[in-house]
Amino acid sequence: MTQRLLLLFVFLLASCNTAQQKGSIASSTVDASKNGVQTLAILGTNDIHGNIAPMKKKTRDTQPIGYETGGLANIASYVDILRSEFGSNFIWLDAGDEFQGTVESNLNLGAPMVQFFNQKNLNAAAIGNHEFDFGQEVLNTRMQEAKYPYVAANILSRQTGKHVDFPNTHRHVLIQAGDLKVGVIGLSTLDTPTTTRPANVTHLNFEELKEATLREVAALREKGAQVILLTAHVGLVCDLEKGLLGNQMRKPSDSQGDCGSRDEMVQLLSSLPQGTIDAVVAGHSHQIIHHWIAGVPVIQAGAYGTYLNVVYLSYDWSQNKVLPDETRIEGPIPVCTQVFKNQNDCNGDRPSPKLGRGPLVTPRFHGKEIHASQQIKKWAEPILKGSEAEKKRVIGYAKHKIEHHRMKESPLGNLVADALREHSKSDFGLVNFGGIRTDLEEGKITYGDLFRTFPFDNTLSILKVTGQELLHILQIAESGSRGLNSVSGLKIKLIDLKLEAPFQDLVGDGKFERWKVNRLIDVKTSAGDPIDPNHYYQLATVDFLVQGGDDLKWAMARIPTSRIQLDTGYLIRDVILSYIQKHGTVNTESHPCFNPQAPRLAQEKAPSIKKRSKNHKNVSRNKS
Repeated sequence: MTQRLLLLFVFLLASCNTAQQKGSIASSTVDASKNGVQTLAILGTNDIHGNIAPMKKKTRDTQPIGYETGGLANIASYVDILRSEFGSNFIWLDAGDEFQGTVESNLNLGAPMVQFFNQKNLNAAAIGNHEFDFGQEVLNTRMQEAKYPYVAANILSRQTGKHVDFPNTHRHVLIQAGDLKVGVIGLSTLDTPTTTRPANVTHLNFEELKEATLREVAALREKGAQVILLTAHVGLVCDLEKGLLGNQMRKPSDSQGDCGSRDEMVQLLSSLPQGTIDAVVAGHSHQIIHHWIAGVPVIQAGAYGTYLNVVYLSYDWSQNKVLPDETRIEGPIPVCTQVFKNQNDCNGDRPSPKLGRGPLVTPRFHGKEIHASQQIKKWAEPILKGSEAEKKRVIGYAKHKIEHHRMKESPLGNLVADALREHSKSDFGLVNFGGIRTDLEEGKITYGDLFRTFPFDNTLSILKVTGQELLHILQIAESGSRGLNSVSGLKIKLIDLKLEAPFQDLVGDGKFERWKVNRLIDVKTSAGDPIDPNHYYQLATVDFLVQGGDDLKWAMARIPTSRIQLDTGYLIRDVILSYIQKHGTVNTESHPCFNPQAPRLAQEKAPSIKKRSKNHKNVSRNKS
């Protein structure tokens, strides 16, 4: 049997799901030689957002079952198995947003995440938009502490126009993997200035992705790189295959869902010459991606460390090139303390299989049981203990689970908008989708739950706006460019997100931008009164939006500073805390967070409007 056929045979053996795998694909690694095939295993993580410990959740069943998902000690076990199988042919890349998001990580300004990556020998990391949340000085400190390099090819100094001189940061790095020289390029989303606090990145510019990529690829080829990888905090959204359960091994010819043609990563890869990039570890949009885009394998592991993906690249030394047809993607690999036997993962949000979820059992990966790394558990213990009492403090109760949706009205978003409006005694409330990170489960709500759901230190802002200014804000906020934002005190009718909507060039610069799509059909107060364009209203919102975040720079710039109270001194998280404590139990039958009989955001299918084609998706689905 030839080496190439042997490689494919072993891949096929490994194509079973996580809980059922009996063999290992380690034998597919052929000793690098001029006559052989060398296989690289590239593990991708992204958007862990400081989630050190596993998240405790409950299934959506009539009788909910408790389970755990994620956790650094569980991730470490997968890293150890892959490194033991592939040795120097194993490469681990992170696509950014490492620090911000939990009590224990935020109290330590992200330092625990760097410590974890140092212990487990991460190869390189991209810079996510939320790496800037604690400010440049803190980011510099974290970079100095890292034993792995940060890669940033498209971040420039606004003052000099040159690439930034952050500590331990490079435009690209060259890794020796067996006998192969592997180049790694780092990219950051062009949305960074509007998806972190704008004030934290005023000293930076973000170069166009294609230009930066082509320049760095040329430099790496000049240095002898035989394989080129991207680790990029650059988002995309792709539909998942129907019937997907557990981990699977995928090949380029397998069916896969459609990807948004206007998403940043899709546009980048579609614009590059074939063979420029061999594989991509992506981040930012919090989606599970295991797709081929313009022939390039792209992986993204959701968010919060709950999944992993691995790309296997085969390099043929006789041809001196990667063999695209023999590339495989393994995933989504669920990161679980235990998995439901009939699901092969620990996703309790997924509908139960016909025979039930089955008992919780120990997960397996490449024929080995997955047990949390004792080394990482011991390291994490004092970090978690330092915040344990505060995290366990009960602040209220949820009668029913409070879900957070992106492309339709969000019950949790409604609660937050109501909290801001009530606290400030405003006419209306407006909350951005990306400021809310996960659902609140039924039952006790602890401070740890609250912090994980609202990790950002944003403050309550109050605006005095005319009705016309309000309509401009709502037109952009509900354009669908970043999902649908939540409101309080308003009833809004929108053109359905599945339909095309008219483009309105508010700025007058002739540029098509997704936020200029106008989906507003009608806006009224919750009492049913129309918005008077000349009347003044008080709007409670988030400082991030007032500073121009999520595409609102143009609308906010039209409001005089004399009518803006940017920082009221109240953190959004604390306002929500007070609201929940005041009401005691939220999302009850008498006061649900979402009332389908009286929606705040009603999407209408106007017969005169065409349905969006797959090749013309005017809604960007990237998360922040």
